[in-house]
Amino acid sequence: MHMTLRFLLSVFLCFFLSCNKFEFNPYQTDNKDIPTNLNAKNIAELLSTESSCDYTVTILFTGDSQRYYDRLDDLIKVANRYPSIDFMLLDGDISDFGLMQEFLWIHERLEKLNFPYICTIGNHDLTSAGSEIYSQLFGPKNFTFNYKHYKFLCYNDNGREYNFPGNIPDLNWMARELNDTTASWFVGAAHVPPWCNDFDQHILQSYLDLMSSSRGFIVSLHGHLVDPSERYYNNDHVLYINSSGVQQKECYILKLIHGTILKEKISY
Repeated sequence: MHMTLRFLLSVFLCFFLSCNKFEFNPYQTDNKDIPTNLNAKNIAELLSTESSCDYTVTILFTGDSQRYYDRLDDLIKVANRYPSIDFMLLDGDISDFGLMQEFLWIHERLEKLNFPYICTIGNHDLTSAGSEIYSQLFGPKNFTFNYKHYKFLCYNDNGREYNFPGNIPDLNWMARELNDTTASWFVGAAHVPPWCNDFDQHILQSYLDLMSSSRGFIVSLHGHLVDPSERYYNNDHVLYINSSGVQQKECYILKLIHGTILKEKISY
């Protein structure tokens, strides 16, 4: 659909369907009634269930929920039938136009999950006032957490949206976080896969070298292309997985067991 038509449709929906969350301005960022720091709150909920004897992490992995509200409802219904899932990773493009109401519609659906969810930032989430809205709703664009002997690095790698400044993703920040000796394995999560031209190609090799040289880095998870695929670079040990989008009505369930990765694709 033409971008202008899609934008007008989104504004129309915000105007007529938001009910008690009506916004006079579709770019609004100062709604004091919206939730804040959702990633930190969901991570805290996740950690409250952690067992030091359990080495298995089960992740529902998908990306690009933008505009596909009914299909996200279907995903959540299916996901809630899997009691073993630890958390859901929505790997960017939560919204389409970076509008407050888009984020809230997705949040309201994700709240129906039986387990916590974590959202990285996508390129569409950086349009309009989306950068500020994401920060208010979810918190920092670069963040980490340790869970069941794994350290998860979630970060902003949408270089094109910043005109490829050479520090998106922030390799210095990543290198510091990868020096964590308390973690047995590392998992990365960011929206743009490195084989896409929307990733800053000027720092691509440094990025790949950092991954391959890091002890215990096993997998890097991405969305954006809504084309499920997986590959290795540098003939090394790091697996790069690209998810389907919510549009495709399929997603991955990933099981991390003592540093190995089991993958199951489910439809909904």
